Amino acid sequence: MGFLLVLPILICGFIYCKYNFYDKTLIAKYEGQSLYLHIAMRGIVLTLPWVVVIFLLEWASGGFWGLSDLLAERGFAKDTEQHMFTTLIMAIVFGPLYAYLAAKLSFKITRYRHGLKTDYLTRSFILKTMLPTSTHQALLLDSLFNKRLYLFSMEDRKVYIGWVENFGNLQDHDSNIDEGFSIIPIYSGFRDKDRLTVSFTTPYEKVYEAIKAEQANGPGIGNGLEDRCIGKDSRPDEIGSLFTISLLQKHIVSMTFFDGAVWEQFKKNEIPAKDATPAVDAPVEQAPTGQ
Repeated sequence: MGFLLVLPILICGFIYCKYNFYDKTLIAKYEGQSLYLHIAMRGIVLTLPWVVVIFLLEWASGGFWGLSDLLAERGFAKDTEQHMFTTLIMAIVFGPLYAYLAAKLSFKITRYRHGLKTDYLTRSFILKTMLPTSTHQALLLDSLFNKRLYLFSMEDRKVYIGWVENFGNLQDHDSNIDEGFSIIPIYSGFRDKDRLTVSFTTPYEKVYEAIKAEQANGPGIGNGLEDRCIGKDSRPDEIGSLFTISLLQKHIVSMTFFDGAVWEQFKKNEIPAKDATPAVDAPVEQAPTGQ
C-alpha cells in the first residue's frame, strides 16, 4: 500500500515535467538529487488534489460502481482497505492523463494571461521572463522580442548584423538544433585576421530595398520568389526571411547592440593600420670636408 501512495506522485510529477514547457526546460539544468526532488515536488502538488477528487468520486459512486467489492472478492485487497486500494489504483491509471492536461492548461493560462498570440511567442516569453538564461541567450531574446539589431561575431571571424527571427529552446544543451537560432541579416562581413577590425562585404539591406522597389513597379522579380511572401506591401522582415541565416549559440564570440550612428563615429575615429614594411631611409650625402 505504501508503494501505491508514492507511485501517483512520481507518475504525475514526471508527466507534468515532461509536457510543461517551463518545467521541461528548467529540469534540463538539474542533475542527480535536485532533478528527482523537483519532479517529486511537482508530483506532490499535483497528486494531493487529484487523490481528493478520486476519493470523492469513489465515495459518490459506491466504490466505482462495485469495482471495490469486485477487487476485494478476487483477493486484491482486504475488506478494510478495499476503498483506499481502489482509490489509489484509479489515481494511478488516470494520473498520466490528468498530469498531461494540467501541463497543457498551465501553458495555455500563461499564453492568454499575457496576451501572446502563438505558442512560439509563449515559449519565448517563458524563456525570457521566467527562466535563468546566459548573457548571450538574454540578448538573443531581446533581439527577438524588440527587433533590435545586434552585431554577431562568430568563431570563424564572420560578422553579421541583424535581428533574431527564431530562437531554439534550452531543453538539451548537447543538441545543435536546440542551440540554433536564425537571424534576418542587414550586413555581413568578416574580422581582419590580425587587427580584428570589421569589414562588411554583403549589404543585404540594399537587396531588400531593391526587391521592394521592383515589386512595387512590376508583377514580380521573375525568379520564383513572386509566389512567396513578398508583395507590394511586404514588410522588411518578410522580405528578409528569404535570406534567413541559421547560426549556433556555441559559435558566438561576442554580441553587441548595433546603432548605425554610433558605428559611423567609431569608423571615423578608427586608428589606421601602420604600413607593415617600413620605408628604407635614403642615404645621406656627407658634405666634403675642407683640405
